[in-house]
Amino acid sequence: MTDKQKPSDDSPRLSRKRLLAAAAATGLVASTEGVARAAEYAQPTTIALGTQPKGLPVGQHVWEPSMKTDTGGNPIGPKYNRLLFFDVLKAPTVASVRTLEAALRTIERTYPWNAAGVVFTVSWGPHYFENVLKVASPVPHPQQLSDFEYPIFDGYDVCIHLASDDQNILVAIQNAFTAGAKLPGGAKADLSGIFRWRETRTGFAGDGIPAAHQTNVTGIPAGGVVPASSPLFMGFKSGYVKNQASESSITITTGEFAGGTTQHVSYIRLKLDRWYGGMSQTQRVQLMFGPQITQDQVTAFKDDPQSKPEALNSDAVTYGMVGHAQAAARARTTTGPVIIRRDFDTIDGGVAGLHFVAVQKSIDDFVTMRQAMNATNAPRLNPAITTTTNNGINEFMFVLRRANYIVPPRTKRSFPLFAYQAQALSS
Repeated sequence: MTDKQKPSDDSPRLSRKRLLAAAAATGLVASTEGVARAAEYAQPTTIALGTQPKGLPVGQHVWEPSMKTDTGGNPIGPKYNRLLFFDVLKAPTVASVRTLEAALRTIERTYPWNAAGVVFTVSWGPHYFENVLKVASPVPHPQQLSDFEYPIFDGYDVCIHLASDDQNILVAIQNAFTAGAKLPGGAKADLSGIFRWRETRTGFAGDGIPAAHQTNVTGIPAGGVVPASSPLFMGFKSGYVKNQASESSITITTGEFAGGTTQHVSYIRLKLDRWYGGMSQTQRVQLMFGPQITQDQVTAFKDDPQSKPEALNSDAVTYGMVGHAQAAARARTTTGPVIIRRDFDTIDGGVAGLHFVAVQKSIDDFVTMRQAMNATNAPRLNPAITTTTNNGINEFMFVLRRANYIVPPRTKRSFPLFAYQAQALSS
């Protein structure tokens, strides 16, 4: 079916045999009532999907081929980010699938798939699978990952992560999704009939942007303490090409979600008064990377921070401290890092924070990395170290919320595992 074609009133409908088979696949049919309900879910629709630009990657999470790189070969991520959280309004139908897919294709036609336009993922949480579809979730519920955090666990059905160098694009897309506003060219991408918009989280990352947002923000002392060229509030670069997993390595290779990945989202409050008000730059370097690391070394880092994870135990004994990067790097496997961090700073609510977005093949990979960051063995090696004191940057970060999601491949991003999804997108 082309963009301009619409099915006629006598368009072929599902046969009773196909209807029963598809409904049985998700346990919908146990009675005549179940058959009727399945028929409702599979109701044909005239919603046009629209065309999709050629060359888009199979994985929604595959952003790096469209990114520029710095002199060290490190991908330069989009400057502005926005997380939109939704609940599904009602049991999905073919019309629901087509409404969402048509909206997403409209975004792809309106803006190029790069930082100058927009890159995005649509991911789905355990609540969608368990409470909307009544099936097992492909990702686990979030959990407490240290003894010193007490986060709220989000239960949203859907998370849409938008990223662009132009924050006006992100605002326009949000207004289109949530309020039916028109996009450039008059296109619409209204999701208000299928989703209930619950929350938006905003933020930024990139040289000089955090410094421009530090004034009158709770958690950051006055006086322009954030370095003028820093890409993040804490004054250091985060993403190096060799301390991030490759997009291919974190792509699921088998099963229903082959070509996709998983995503973890945390909302972290930053309290940087002592970070900037009571510590020297030398101390900040040591806690961020490792006690043997100097500022000159940090300045020279190109593609990986040399944090010496193999020396953590001896450093704990000798120096009475361990570094954040040093502890987290212990989660690397023989093939390298296991997650890609797409975190960004925020001043949501006038408070300094970090929206930590990580994509990885399995949520277990994120859990392994996060628990390595705790360096729970270090306090047993030197009483100067506690779970937070002299233990990386744990003292300065407070996890407020956590959530886990599955990021399906592009072809299955609209209501994944819904029995009629493939039929909905087949014409």
